Amino acid sequence: MSPTVISPTIDDDRSDGEETTVSGLSGNFRVRNRRRAPEFTPVVMAAGSGSQMFELTSDTPKCMLPVANTPMIWFSIHFLISHKFEEIFVVVRRSAKEKIEQYLTGAVRKLSQDVHIEYVCIDDEADLGTADSLRIVSPKTKSDLLVISSDLITRVSLNDLANVHRTNNAALTALIAPRYSPPNTENKRKRNKKDDRDFIGLDPDDDRILLIANDKDIEEEISIKRGQLTRFPHMRVHTNLLDSHLYLVSRTTLEILNNHQDVSMMRCELLPLLVRKQIKQIVNTDYTFFADRLYSTKQDTDDDPIHPDEYFDILNAPECVGCYAHCTPQFTLRVNQLHNFIKYNKAVSENMDDVIPKNDLSTCDISKMTQIGKCSRVGNSVKIAEKCSFKRSFIGNRVEIGPHSKIVDCVIMDDVKIEDNVSLINCIVCKNAVIKNKSSLKDTRVCYGFVVESGSEFIGESLVADSDIPNMMSFSISNSENNSDAEFSK
Repeated sequence: MSPTVISPTIDDDRSDGEETTVSGLSGNFRVRNRRRAPEFTPVVMAAGSGSQMFELTSDTPKCMLPVANTPMIWFSIHFLISHKFEEIFVVVRRSAKEKIEQYLTGAVRKLSQDVHIEYVCIDDEADLGTADSLRIVSPKTKSDLLVISSDLITRVSLNDLANVHRTNNAALTALIAPRYSPPNTENKRKRNKKDDRDFIGLDPDDDRILLIANDKDIEEEISIKRGQLTRFPHMRVHTNLLDSHLYLVSRTTLEILNNHQDVSMMRCELLPLLVRKQIKQIVNTDYTFFADRLYSTKQDTDDDPIHPDEYFDILNAPECVGCYAHCTPQFTLRVNQLHNFIKYNKAVSENMDDVIPKNDLSTCDISKMTQIGKCSRVGNSVKIAEKCSFKRSFIGNRVEIGPHSKIVDCVIMDDVKIEDNVSLINCIVCKNAVIKNKSSLKDTRVCYGFVVESGSEFIGESLVADSDIPNMMSFSISNSENNSDAEFSK
């Protein structure tokens, strides 16, 4: 009778290199535990210049802008740490690396987590997009990549997204979510015309991505090839969904990216390329010619003088590329538009309270005669004089506020000085700004270092200290909560 073989089981939670004693039929023996390579390697894209928020980023990298008194990049890093990632790549501009690294080192240390963050620096003068950054990171790892934008704040679980990616053996899987609107406006159909709108076409059978575009990339109309509609006749085009810029990217996609050196951006170049590549037959506007070619026994050639190679490159491709989406009902938004900045601060404060680091109010000097609303947040080392009122506002670190001031629906960044009898309603005040006494501001942005003189009154203005910031002009902030995204399906 042959002996029974017992395979030892090793706990994956043990640290790498730790020796474990295992009992077998022939006695005890020692086994060195080796952790399996991670299935996904996370890459945080934090090198964006914040072109849609340039009034706030003259002195602060976009990824370090405060959201509910917390640098927005922290939400991406905490999201990855909560999913047990131990190695994270962060793509940053070289000039911003020191500031970002200093903050994240301290924030991660407070969690007592063993996490290694490797910074990939992009020269400030380099005109590189997110796809270019992937080319730099991909040789550093052998696994698929998890690409996440530093302006994404979400409560989604990665398990569901990863299951979609595995089940379909996808080249790319994208996280999409309903566009955020405050709870009291969900049933109202009007949307703010300043909101960017994504056009996402999905196959209702398996959520395959058949179309993805953004308002900014569309001039007048969207063109869909007849052959694509023939193969996917029930495609639904959604305008109320958000492309969250969280993607699972396979090694196949990285090979395609390396073969297309002209592709620089993920959203507007790589994704449309992959969507086109997954269609087995690419057709041009002459459908009769395509039908004759499709059913002809004549071998396809790439030297057609009438129809360029790109119409038929997929016919000869050895692999079929699949792009899929996972739509989550969980709280998800991107802080990438200036006119929504205050609204998103409120939303994150309400929905991500457990992620936001707690401030030490013992360092603050706040008068007992000052009223601070429940929805407001106050930073460290803040001085607030008597008889002030705060409602739904966010006060940064080392801010000084004089007596009899009223602040409603505002974001006040670090090191701001506000003198007495000041009224601020629906305003953003950037670092090192000074607002002198008896000033009244509404729907106004006070940019870095600007000094508002005594008795000033501004409505719907952008106040800039640095004349080098281009295209600065008056504006109007819409604080109405009755605008939500429109939707249609086809």
